[in-house]
Amino acid sequence: MENYRLLIFPSAKKDLQDIVYYVNELSPDAALKLYDEIVEGISSQSQMPERCPLLKSPVLRVKGYRMLIVHNYLVFYIVNGNRVEIRRILYGRRQYEFLL
Repeated sequence: MENYRLLIFPSAKKDLQDIVYYVNELSPDAALKLYDEIVEGISSQSQMPERCPLLKSPVLRVKGYRMLIVHNYLVFYIVNGNRVEIRRILYGRRQYEFLL
């Protein structure tokens, strides 16, 4: 099985920081657990990134966007050759098309 190289864009890093900061205000333990689960989900993409579906939006599908769901958060990424590019991590109820 081929391993893919993970590349986390600065926008996704900022998203993750913002998410953890927000949840930390409510519960530090929950923030730490959520952080670990998101990082674990992202790490798993180095093995089989195409297991997550392409997005339904025709515009984003053509660009190759895929989505990993971790609790209430969506990790948006693109498989580009042997790289998995993590582009954004957003709250699931947020309108995301214009952010990608």
